[in-house]
Amino acid sequence: MARRGKIVPKSKESEWKGLDRIGAMVHQMRCIWREQEKDDIGIDGEIELCLPRDDGDGMYGTGKILKVQAKSGGRYVVRNKETSFSSPVEEVDLRYWNDLNVPALYIVYHPGDDCLYWKHVQGFIEETPDALKAPFRIDFDKTKDVFDEPAFAQLSALCELAPTRVVTDRGEMLYSNVLPVLQMPDTVWVTPVVPEKQPSFHQRLSGANWIPPYFYASGILTTLIDPETPGTAFEGFIDEGGIEQFDLDDWLGHDTDNDYRLRALLNSTLHRHLRHLGLSFLKSHRRYFFSDGLDEETPLRRKWRNTRTGKTPTRIVSKYHVYGKNKFYRHLAFDARFDRFGDRWGIVIDPKVHFSFDGYKRWEGKTARSYAIRARSDEWNNHYLNNILFWADQLSKGKDTFDLTIGDELICVASGVPLQVETTFSIETVAPPDRKVKAG
Repeated sequence: MARRGKIVPKSKESEWKGLDRIGAMVHQMRCIWREQEKDDIGIDGEIELCLPRDDGDGMYGTGKILKVQAKSGGRYVVRNKETSFSSPVEEVDLRYWNDLNVPALYIVYHPGDDCLYWKHVQGFIEETPDALKAPFRIDFDKTKDVFDEPAFAQLSALCELAPTRVVTDRGEMLYSNVLPVLQMPDTVWVTPVVPEKQPSFHQRLSGANWIPPYFYASGILTTLIDPETPGTAFEGFIDEGGIEQFDLDDWLGHDTDNDYRLRALLNSTLHRHLRHLGLSFLKSHRRYFFSDGLDEETPLRRKWRNTRTGKTPTRIVSKYHVYGKNKFYRHLAFDARFDRFGDRWGIVIDPKVHFSFDGYKRWEGKTARSYAIRARSDEWNNHYLNNILFWADQLSKGKDTFDLTIGDELICVASGVPLQVETTFSIETVAPPDRKVKAG
């Protein structure tokens, strides 16, 4: 009888072998290998360059870092010849590695040669005119690109070329993407729904003039306003004798699931605030964006106040584009949600981009994904920061604080300015690459 157990695919065995070989070779170079164990989105590990101590007693870490993406196995070896081969890659990965602020190494374990080969990604892209055009692949010379102990000299040279990103002779103000919540709700109401109205409860409420944000499960309704407030959709649905009113902190401490229920209530309140600001919402991909009044001839523009510079520029937030046969609208977009940080709450802003074919419905397909990849790769630090500040300004209507309400009831007060911290160091800005969009 075959022994039962979780299957380990052969590809995993090859991957482990490749990583083990890289680690062993880095250690032969007397350097440090750190395998990335969490949140791997295109980087498998890093090498820290080490040099001999002056007294000859061991090595010391230089702080010079190279990031490594490792591949292992025959699927990553194509067009294999005696002196060369190529390795297929994804466009999004290639652009991601190219935009790293430290040298990125692409290392392949070639099972047929039983050998490691490496390439400096940024250097390869700079020297290869068609590197960022399909089919996407990295080419290797088997005589020059062996990842072995003598490669240490080339790695050292790469580290010296990398710009110094952190300076300590001056500080700077760092901005987060979190709007601090200055005032939370005081009270939560919990009430049972009368038994005869519990089946298809959500559908029963549909069509009512005013449905406040609510959470419903197992016959229990939870809201942030008194469910007996006149004019709400809850009239006739609740057991008025069973209404309970709780202090927010007491209610949160009563059941760990209440944290989830509160987030749902707050996010529903925030959603209504954003819709009242005139933002469209694509539920399937969690994107808010401006589209009302948009047409092919008239881009949508919004004036805003940049809290970092004090300037009040105007931004194009939605515009019609024609590139060859491709016709679409490009929208600045974002998602926003409540999150908890210890005992504090904040609204997290996540800037995005949205492509539509009619001003709302998502434009999808291979070409659309290519444009989306390009848009994300162009999101350098200052651009991304300005997106955060722009959407914070839109949420707050240019004010230092803004209210979230349900009807006339104040629920929350949030800052219109993202959380900031002043540091004693500064991160040098690297200019983004010159990328021109070609028609066709």
